[in-house]
Amino acid sequence: MTFELVAEVGISGFSMDDVGKRANVAKRTLYNAFQTRERMIAVAIGSQFNRFLKRIVYSSPEGTMRHNLERLVSVSERDRKMPHYIAAIMAIYFSHDADEDIRSTLHDMGVAPNLIWIESLHQRGELQPWIDPAKLADDVVRLEYAIINGWCQGVIPAEELTPRLVSTCLSVMAGATQGAARTEILEALDLVGAKGVDALNLPRPKLQTADGQLREI
Repeated sequence: MTFELVAEVGISGFSMDDVGKRANVAKRTLYNAFQTRERMIAVAIGSQFNRFLKRIVYSSPEGTMRHNLERLVSVSERDRKMPHYIAAIMAIYFSHDADEDIRSTLHDMGVAPNLIWIESLHQRGELQPWIDPAKLADDVVRLEYAIINGWCQGVIPAEELTPRLVSTCLSVMAGATQGAARTEILEALDLVGAKGVDALNLPRPKLQTADGQLREI
């Protein structure tokens, strides 16, 4: 309910009164559960995003470059289909007076999946020795969100959103890695630069529906 309302009216137009009326729940009950409007929004955004990630069907194992790219492409394709909702989220994330509950939720939900790949590289000794995995994941997410925000503002064309996200992520990771991982990333960058994201032969992003069927995003 909260997610749908945010998607319709944005953060600024969101009110606990409207949620209560739609859900037939007293506003006091909502405040008892969430304390603030912002915390309620943060919980809804985080829950919706985590449900989406769990429904993505991957062809590559977790902790690999290709798994992370499949996730990035899937999320990017989803974002392009709900521009008003994503624009509202980015407006909050980059606002100087944003509620910290919402900003932290937005940041953490981007960091967590990136950190899985980065920690895997760290355990295999394929990160440069000066790299802090948590800080690297933070930086990657900030760059990803900056690109998404540029698309929301019309600075980056829709057809360039996914290629820019993929090439930026790979470029940062190329500088942070060594050994076989760096070789793999550089080869992927060469392909993207010469022929585009399709040259990586990533499967079309698919989601698993409630009845176990698969559908393209």
